[in-house]
Amino acid sequence: MSDGRSRQHPTERGTSAHRPSSCEPSPSGPSPSEPASREPLSRERIIEAALGIIDDEGVDALSMRHLAATLGVQAMSLYNHVAGKADVLDGITEFITTDMQLPRRTEGGWEDGIRSVAYGFRQASLRHPRACELVLTRQLSSPGALPVINCSLTVLLDHGFDEAAAVHALRLLIAFQVGSLLREFHSPCFKGEEESAVRERKAHLERSGLPAVAKLAPMLAVIDHDAEFTFGVELLIDALRTYAPQTQQTGRD
Repeated sequence: MSDGRSRQHPTERGTSAHRPSSCEPSPSGPSPSEPASREPLSRERIIEAALGIIDDEGVDALSMRHLAATLGVQAMSLYNHVAGKADVLDGITEFITTDMQLPRRTEGGWEDGIRSVAYGFRQASLRHPRACELVLTRQLSSPGALPVINCSLTVLLDHGFDEAAAVHALRLLIAFQVGSLLREFHSPCFKGEEESAVRERKAHLERSGLPAVAKLAPMLAVIDHDAEFTFGVELLIDALRTYAPQTQQTGRD
């Protein structure tokens, strides 16, 4: 899994240095993995350091004291820039959701636009596997998340979907992505595992006494999260073709 960390940091609560009003790629910024510099304390540095702690040690390790120690400051000085831990977590959520390469404009069919948003969302989450659950389980209504929502809606509206269908489709896509990513982060990846482990799991399923489970044990014993995500995205696109204007429908890939 790649760990590309080029991104733009929010510098004020609820705002960022640049927020595209349409489907534009987010600009780049410094990596949160880099050591804290001696520059003045700011909200940007605090969010950067907090994300680094979560990436290295997990969400449970994050505390205001730990964050202050990482930055080499007194804990109380953090409150001049953030309201508290919940505010820091909101900042991290916004930070990751802006770390997506959104399509500038939907070239080609709406199907390609949906794929771009779906895979961009997944890749941004996978860059921070320990922080991604934080993003997926918090509200996607912050200023940092709204460009993602705007881009998804723009893809559909620009290609003739009516407003109600566009909103339903957006919520369906979000539900699929959040659910599939949470499952991926909380389940093992069996792809490329040793054959002995696969055989042991297959044997366990075959002994379950459940006919359907036993019959499909060879397939249930392995999982490729990339392939599962692709299958789900394409299935959703197929379903949405029913609601696409006939003049806008494109051939199946």
